[in-house]
Amino acid sequence: MAVAFNSVRTLELIGWDLDDYKFRPSSFDYKKQDMARDLISERPPVPSTGVLCHEETLLLGESFELQRARPDLHAEMSGLEWSLGVVDLRGLLAFQRRLSFHPGSPVVNVPCPCDWDGLMRIAFAPPHPVACEVTHDAGNGAVVIRSSNPNLHLRVTGDPATPIAVHAGSPFFEVAEYAGRWFLRDGYHRAYALLRAGVFHIPAVIVRARTLAELGAVPPQFFPERILLSEHPPSVSDFLDDRLIVEYERPPTVTTLRICMQESIEPAISN
Repeated sequence: MAVAFNSVRTLELIGWDLDDYKFRPSSFDYKKQDMARDLISERPPVPSTGVLCHEETLLLGESFELQRARPDLHAEMSGLEWSLGVVDLRGLLAFQRRLSFHPGSPVVNVPCPCDWDGLMRIAFAPPHPVACEVTHDAGNGAVVIRSSNPNLHLRVTGDPATPIAVHAGSPFFEVAEYAGRWFLRDGYHRAYALLRAGVFHIPAVIVRARTLAELGAVPPQFFPERILLSEHPPSVSDFLDDRLIVEYERPPTVTTLRICMQESIEPAISN
Protein backbone atom coordinates (compact mmCIF):
# COMPACT_ATOMS: atom_id res chain seq x y z
CA MET A 1 0.00 0.00 0.00
CA ALA A 2 1.46 3.38 -1.02
CA VAL A 3 1.79 5.84 1.86
CA ALA A 4 1.31 9.51 1.10
CA PHE A 5 3.92 11.94 2.41
CA ASN A 6 3.15 13.23 5.89
CA SER A 7 0.07 11.04 6.22
CA VAL A 8 -1.11 9.06 9.22
CA ARG A 9 -1.80 5.35 8.89
CA THR A 10 -5.10 4.51 10.55
CA LEU A 11 -6.77 1.24 11.52
CA GLU A 12 -10.51 1.35 12.24
CA LEU A 13 -12.74 -1.37 13.66
CA ILE A 14 -15.71 -1.89 11.32
CA GLY A 15 -17.72 -4.73 12.81
CA TRP A 16 -19.84 -2.35 14.85
CA ASP A 17 -21.69 0.91 14.17
CA LEU A 18 -19.55 3.54 12.46
CA ASP A 19 -19.37 7.09 13.71
CA ASP A 20 -19.35 10.23 11.57
CA TYR A 21 -15.60 10.43 10.92
CA LYS A 22 -14.64 12.86 8.19
CA PHE A 23 -11.31 11.21 7.40
CA ARG A 24 -12.78 7.79 6.55
CA PRO A 25 -12.48 7.31 2.76
CA SER A 26 -15.67 7.84 0.77
CA SER A 27 -14.87 4.61 -1.09
CA PHE A 28 -15.32 2.60 2.11
CA ASP A 29 -16.21 -1.06 1.42
CA TYR A 30 -19.54 -1.62 3.19
CA LYS A 31 -19.56 -5.26 2.04
CA LYS A 32 -16.52 -5.82 4.22
CA GLN A 33 -18.40 -4.28 7.13
CA ASP A 34 -21.27 -6.73 6.60
CA MET A 35 -18.83 -9.64 6.58
CA ALA A 36 -17.17 -8.32 9.75
CA ARG A 37 -20.54 -8.12 11.49
CA ASP A 38 -21.30 -11.72 10.48
CA LEU A 39 -17.99 -12.89 11.94
CA ILE A 40 -18.62 -11.07 15.20
CA SER A 41 -22.14 -12.47 15.55
CA GLU A 42 -20.68 -16.00 15.35
CA ARG A 43 -18.31 -15.41 18.26
CA PRO A 44 -19.19 -16.74 21.73
CA PRO A 45 -20.41 -14.11 24.21
CA VAL A 46 -17.70 -12.18 26.00
CA PRO A 47 -16.43 -14.27 28.95
CA SER A 48 -17.00 -13.06 32.49
CA THR A 49 -13.56 -14.18 33.67
CA GLY A 50 -11.05 -11.55 34.68
CA VAL A 51 -7.69 -10.73 33.12
CA LEU A 52 -5.57 -10.52 36.26
CA CYS A 53 -2.50 -12.77 36.46
CA HIS A 54 -2.10 -13.37 40.19
CA GLU A 55 1.18 -15.32 40.20
CA GLU A 56 2.94 -12.77 38.02
CA THR A 57 1.55 -9.93 40.14
CA LEU A 58 3.05 -11.48 43.29
CA LEU A 59 6.35 -12.01 41.48
CA LEU A 60 6.59 -8.27 40.69
CA GLY A 61 5.59 -7.09 44.14
CA GLU A 62 8.78 -5.12 44.84
CA SER A 63 8.81 -3.53 41.38
CA PHE A 64 5.20 -2.44 41.82
CA GLU A 65 6.02 -0.85 45.16
CA LEU A 66 8.69 1.30 43.49
CA GLN A 67 6.19 2.46 40.86
CA ARG A 68 3.50 3.08 43.46
CA ALA A 69 5.71 5.77 44.99
CA ARG A 70 5.72 7.89 41.81
CA PRO A 71 4.03 11.27 42.38
CA ASP A 72 2.96 11.48 38.73
CA LEU A 73 1.14 8.14 39.07
CA HIS A 74 -0.83 9.42 42.05
CA ALA A 75 -1.62 12.63 40.17
CA GLU A 76 -2.81 10.63 37.14
CA MET A 77 -5.05 8.42 39.28
CA SER A 78 -6.41 11.21 41.48
CA GLY A 79 -10.01 10.49 42.51
CA LEU A 80 -9.94 6.91 41.19
CA GLU A 81 -9.82 3.54 42.90
CA TRP A 82 -6.72 1.82 41.57
CA SER A 83 -4.08 -0.83 42.14
CA LEU A 84 -1.16 -2.41 40.27
CA GLY A 85 -0.94 -5.86 38.72
CA VAL A 86 -0.18 -8.00 35.69
CA VAL A 87 -2.93 -8.53 33.10
CA ASP A 88 -3.50 -10.73 30.05
CA LEU A 89 -3.94 -8.56 26.96
CA ARG A 90 -5.97 -11.20 25.15
CA GLY A 91 -8.95 -10.66 27.45
CA LEU A 92 -9.17 -6.87 27.19
CA LEU A 93 -12.06 -5.09 25.49
CA ALA A 94 -11.59 -1.93 23.42
CA PHE A 95 -13.65 1.26 23.59
CA GLN A 96 -11.40 3.02 21.08
CA ARG A 97 -12.59 2.89 17.46
CA ARG A 98 -9.32 3.72 15.73
CA LEU A 99 -5.56 3.46 16.04
CA SER A 100 -3.50 6.11 14.26
CA PHE A 101 0.21 5.63 13.67
CA HIS A 102 2.01 8.95 13.30
CA PRO A 103 5.25 8.72 11.27
CA GLY A 104 7.23 10.54 13.95
CA SER A 105 5.98 8.48 16.89
CA PRO A 106 8.61 6.41 18.74
CA VAL A 107 8.70 2.71 17.95
CA VAL A 108 7.70 0.34 20.77
CA ASN A 109 10.64 -2.00 21.36
CA VAL A 110 8.95 -5.15 22.61
CA PRO A 111 11.00 -7.27 25.02
CA CYS A 112 10.67 -11.03 25.31
CA PRO A 113 7.78 -12.33 27.46
CA CYS A 114 10.02 -13.18 30.41
CA ASP A 115 11.80 -9.80 30.49
CA TRP A 116 9.78 -8.25 33.31
CA ASP A 117 12.15 -5.29 33.69
CA GLY A 118 11.61 -4.41 30.03
CA LEU A 119 7.86 -4.86 30.32
CA MET A 120 7.79 -2.64 33.40
CA ARG A 121 9.56 0.08 31.42
CA ILE A 122 6.87 -0.12 28.74
CA ALA A 123 3.99 -0.07 31.24
CA PHE A 124 5.43 2.62 33.53
CA ALA A 125 7.14 4.96 31.12
CA PRO A 126 8.56 8.36 32.11
CA PRO A 127 6.23 11.36 31.78
CA HIS A 128 5.57 12.52 28.22
CA PRO A 129 7.30 15.82 27.43
CA VAL A 130 4.97 18.67 26.52
CA ALA A 131 5.68 19.87 22.98
CA CYS A 132 3.44 22.67 21.77
CA GLU A 133 3.30 26.13 20.26
CA VAL A 134 1.93 28.88 22.52
CA THR A 135 0.69 32.23 21.24
CA HIS A 136 -1.02 35.15 22.96
CA ASP A 137 -4.10 36.43 21.13
CA ALA A 138 -4.18 39.82 22.87
CA GLY A 139 -7.10 41.09 20.81
CA ASN A 140 -9.40 38.33 22.08
CA GLY A 141 -7.80 37.97 25.50
CA ALA A 142 -6.78 34.38 24.91
CA VAL A 143 -3.79 32.07 25.02
CA VAL A 144 -3.77 29.58 22.14
CA ILE A 145 -1.90 26.28 22.46
CA ARG A 146 -1.36 24.10 19.38
CA SER A 147 0.23 20.67 19.12
CA SER A 148 0.31 17.60 16.88
CA ASN A 149 -0.17 15.48 20.02
CA PRO A 150 -3.85 14.36 20.04
CA ASN A 151 -3.62 13.65 23.78
CA LEU A 152 -2.68 17.21 24.74
CA HIS A 153 -5.14 18.65 27.28
CA LEU A 154 -5.47 21.07 30.18
CA ARG A 155 -5.58 20.08 33.82
CA VAL A 156 -6.48 21.92 36.99
CA THR A 157 -3.50 21.61 39.34
CA GLY A 158 -4.78 23.00 42.63
CA ASP A 159 -1.66 25.21 42.80
CA PRO A 160 -2.71 28.88 43.21
CA ALA A 161 0.43 30.05 41.38
CA THR A 162 -0.18 27.82 38.34
CA PRO A 163 -3.81 26.66 38.56
CA ILE A 164 -3.84 25.25 35.00
CA ALA A 165 -1.20 23.02 33.41
CA VAL A 166 -0.74 21.56 29.94
CA HIS A 167 -0.60 17.76 30.03
CA ALA A 168 0.69 15.49 27.26
CA GLY A 169 -1.19 12.29 28.19
CA SER A 170 -0.70 9.38 30.54
CA PRO A 171 2.60 7.47 30.29
CA PHE A 172 1.09 4.47 32.08
CA PHE A 173 -0.42 1.29 30.69
CA GLU A 174 -3.93 1.36 32.17
CA VAL A 175 -6.66 -1.27 32.41
CA ALA A 176 -10.11 -0.72 33.89
CA GLU A 177 -12.86 -2.96 35.19
CA TYR A 178 -16.29 -1.53 34.45
CA ALA A 179 -19.67 -3.22 34.83
CA GLY A 180 -17.94 -6.58 35.32
CA ARG A 181 -15.89 -6.26 32.11
CA TRP A 182 -12.23 -5.51 31.52
CA PHE A 183 -11.17 -2.73 29.17
CA LEU A 184 -7.91 -1.25 27.99
CA ARG A 185 -8.03 2.30 29.34
CA ASP A 186 -4.74 3.72 28.03
CA GLY A 187 -1.89 2.22 26.01
CA TYR A 188 -3.54 1.04 22.79
CA HIS A 189 -0.44 1.41 20.63
CA ARG A 190 1.68 -0.45 23.17
CA ALA A 191 -0.92 -3.21 23.39
CA TYR A 192 -1.03 -3.50 19.59
CA ALA A 193 2.76 -3.88 19.40
CA LEU A 194 2.82 -6.44 22.22
CA LEU A 195 0.04 -8.55 20.74
CA ARG A 196 1.67 -8.54 17.31
CA ALA A 197 4.90 -9.79 18.91
CA GLY A 198 3.10 -12.55 20.82
CA VAL A 199 3.64 -10.98 24.25
CA PHE A 200 0.42 -11.27 26.22
CA HIS A 201 1.20 -10.47 29.87
CA ILE A 202 1.99 -6.89 30.86
CA PRO A 203 2.14 -4.94 34.13
CA ALA A 204 -0.56 -2.30 34.39
CA VAL A 205 -2.40 0.23 36.50
CA ILE A 206 -5.79 -1.30 37.28
CA VAL A 207 -8.70 1.12 37.71
CA ARG A 208 -12.03 0.09 39.21
CA ALA A 209 -14.26 2.41 37.18
CA ARG A 210 -17.65 3.31 38.64
CA THR A 211 -18.83 5.39 35.69
CA LEU A 212 -18.27 5.61 31.95
CA ALA A 213 -16.34 8.83 32.57
CA GLU A 214 -13.95 7.06 34.96
CA LEU A 215 -13.49 4.35 32.35
CA GLY A 216 -12.51 7.13 29.91
CA ALA A 217 -14.89 6.00 27.18
CA VAL A 218 -17.02 9.09 26.76
CA PRO A 219 -18.70 9.37 23.31
CA PRO A 220 -18.75 10.53 20.57
CA GLN A 221 -15.20 9.52 19.60
CA PHE A 222 -15.45 6.16 21.37
CA PHE A 223 -17.88 3.26 21.14
CA PRO A 224 -21.12 3.91 23.07
CA GLU A 225 -21.96 2.01 26.24
CA ARG A 226 -24.62 -0.12 24.52
CA ILE A 227 -21.90 -1.63 22.32
CA LEU A 228 -19.36 -1.98 25.13
CA LEU A 229 -21.84 -3.90 27.26
CA SER A 230 -23.33 -5.90 24.39
CA GLU A 231 -22.96 -9.64 23.89
CA HIS A 232 -20.19 -9.18 21.31
CA PRO A 233 -18.18 -6.05 22.17
CA PRO A 234 -14.93 -5.11 20.40
CA SER A 235 -11.67 -6.40 21.84
CA VAL A 236 -8.16 -4.98 21.63
CA SER A 237 -6.99 -8.03 19.67
CA ASP A 238 -9.58 -7.22 16.96
CA PHE A 239 -7.22 -4.50 15.68
CA LEU A 240 -4.94 -7.33 14.51
CA ASP A 241 -7.65 -9.11 12.51
CA ASP A 242 -7.68 -7.84 8.91
CA ARG A 243 -11.26 -9.07 8.52
CA LEU A 244 -12.47 -6.67 11.23
CA ILE A 245 -10.63 -3.49 10.29
CA VAL A 246 -10.27 -1.05 7.43
CA GLU A 247 -6.91 0.61 6.87
CA TYR A 248 -6.42 4.04 5.30
CA GLU A 249 -4.27 7.14 5.33
CA ARG A 250 -5.52 10.39 6.80
CA PRO A 251 -3.95 13.85 6.96
CA PRO A 252 -2.15 14.87 10.16
CA THR A 253 -4.19 16.91 12.60
CA VAL A 254 -3.44 19.62 15.13
CA THR A 255 -4.96 19.87 18.61
CA THR A 256 -5.82 23.44 19.62
CA LEU A 257 -6.49 24.51 23.20
CA ARG A 258 -7.77 28.03 23.85
CA ILE A 259 -7.68 29.67 27.28
CA CYS A 260 -9.83 32.80 27.48
CA MET A 261 -8.79 35.36 30.09
CA GLN A 262 -11.50 37.55 31.57
CA GLU A 263 -11.32 39.79 34.60
CA SER A 264 -14.21 41.18 36.62
CA ILE A 265 -14.69 42.87 39.97
CA GLU A 266 -17.69 41.83 42.07
CA PRO A 267 -18.86 42.76 45.57
CA ALA A 268 -17.46 40.48 48.24
CA ILE A 269 -20.04 38.26 49.90
CA SER A 270 -19.72 38.23 53.67
CA ASN A 271 -20.44 35.09 55.64
